[in-house]
Amino acid sequence: MTNDDSHATPATQDALARQIGEVLQRYRHDALAGGASVEATARAWLDAGFDDPEEVGEWLAARCFTPRHAQALNDSGFTPAQSAMLTGEGRENYLDTVAFKFVRGDLTLAEARRIITSDFWNS
Repeated sequence: MTNDDSHATPATQDALARQIGEVLQRYRHDALAGGASVEATARAWLDAGFDDPEEVGEWLAARCFTPRHAQALNDSGFTPAQSAMLTGEGRENYLDTVAFKFVRGDLTLAEARRIITSDFWNS
């Protein structure tokens, strides 16, 4: 997450939005929920500070489908790989990634932190 829009040209931002859009297309059903457009969703990822299409792909692979949730996890020091850890914990009883359960509201950020750091210290 290295976005510093203050120096990016509109052409650079457009190119990044297209590249992120290509990544979003691979996760279309989940990444474009509610009929959101590829362009608007790509811009939302850029606005959240994600200007690396590969990193956006890593967050999507971790089942973190919203840029604001990816930003919250990233700002808390978690990587997509850590956020992709499977857990059955949370308010609802199902197995999925920490990121997905955080996005769905089945885990708080504090609970996600506890799960991820517990796994780190116990490995």
